[in-house]
Amino acid sequence: MLGDLDIIKVIGRTVYDSWGNPAVEAEVVLENGAQGRAIVPIYGMQDGKAEIELLNDQLTDTIMFEDASDQEEIDRLLLKEGLEMGSGSVLALSMAVARAAGAGLFLPLYRYLGGTSVPIMPVPMLSMISGGDTEKGIDFQDITVIPMNTKSYGEGLRMGTEIYHTLKELLLINGYDTSTGHGGGFVADMKNTEEALHYIMEAIKLSGYLPGTDAGIGIHAAADRLYKKEDGIYIFHQESRQQGLMIHRDQKDMMDYYLRLADGFPICSIINGLWKEDLEGRAQIMGMLGHRVLLSFQDSMASNADVIELKQARTVTSALNMVEQAKMSGHKVIIANDFIETEESFAADLAAAVGADYVKCGAPCRGECTAKYNELLRIEEFYHSRQFL
Repeated sequence: MLGDLDIIKVIGRTVYDSWGNPAVEAEVVLENGAQGRAIVPIYGMQDGKAEIELLNDQLTDTIMFEDASDQEEIDRLLLKEGLEMGSGSVLALSMAVARAAGAGLFLPLYRYLGGTSVPIMPVPMLSMISGGDTEKGIDFQDITVIPMNTKSYGEGLRMGTEIYHTLKELLLINGYDTSTGHGGGFVADMKNTEEALHYIMEAIKLSGYLPGTDAGIGIHAAADRLYKKEDGIYIFHQESRQQGLMIHRDQKDMMDYYLRLADGFPICSIINGLWKEDLEGRAQIMGMLGHRVLLSFQDSMASNADVIELKQARTVTSALNMVEQAKMSGHKVIIANDFIETEESFAADLAAAVGADYVKCGAPCRGECTAKYNELLRIEEFYHSRQFL
């Protein structure tokens, strides 16, 4: 054991996420004085008080005086103790321990997690228009712009930011609301997804880029929310409200719909496009679109890309294992945020560490999104500057 990396102090506290909901922060102190902090949003999980009590009592006792550099063992202990309880505290401690261990070894987090090789920087998938759970807007959860053929991560981020601001001006000129939803995309009350895609296409062009050559478009459908199991149909509530009649699609309609969208727009990614239990439909859509579109589903079956969220993984070790499994399956790796987030930038370091193909952390606005994007800029700048030494 590396004695000076032993955990000697753990602190849990309640902080707040970007929407004012309680979040849990874990702080870990090592014997050599190194510290690490991490925040995890817990909206929709246990209440904040229960999470903090779990962290400060059972979980603290579980990892006290353990070697922080043994991440796999730390995470095994945390999962064993927190299995029947809240996972926010487990993840926060797992992340804080990793950050403290990196600091104790005088390594930035991405180097500690990924080793000494120069990281492969991800392509940003930037939210443009948000929908889903809002009372207005489109039915799909999120529509993104994905830079293509850029020379660097920073160039792609700049491109996406320019398109985002151009889109805002377009929406304002045409009388649409430009307030932002979860992830920072504009919650414009459009009649359907096609209209939203037309506006994004126009924003790409007006920003001086070519759709399909310089920038593609991604759809995060979150189709489980639209699916009515007893009837076997997807109900498009917002589109129905706009049209004044019920708009619904069955399995075949949905696949035809995605095919029509992919033929009419430069769609290069669809996330959770069908109900998670529709394995037959997922296999069919993979056959239809898998050769030209990244298709990702929650369990990675009938997929060619895996979306990996720390919150979903529950521990740092699990997230690293999920990345390894995705790569072994030949899938692209997308490191993503939850839609309710904090200023925590751990996902950025993880994306750089594992050489993720894409990073999806919301729009290029609002601190909970830009914290991740900016951290990746710093990482890229460090390695770029070293090339000229």
